[in-house]
Amino acid sequence: MKKQFFLERECIHRETAPEGDFYNGVFVVQAIQNLGSEAAMKFASRMSPFFWTDAPRVHVWLCRECAAELQLSNAPRAVKQSGRLR
Repeated sequence: MKKQFFLERECIHRETAPEGDFYNGVFVVQAIQNLGSEAAMKFASRMSPFFWTDAPRVHVWLCRECAAELQLSNAPRAVKQSGRLR
């Protein structure tokens, strides 16, 4: 049986923001794609980089502000359960 591994990425506010959640990389990529091109580039520059093809194996920590900007706080399926991360 193969071991499953996950990558963790984060927004630039990880050190300063007191609250945030891990989100499924696929949902993050889809939300960024829904932004206009200029807004998407600006938002992507605020996250640790990852290949978008790796999105199914990526957990992205976003502060509440960044999640709200991507409207991920309205998508409960996008939030990773803390017990599933370990």
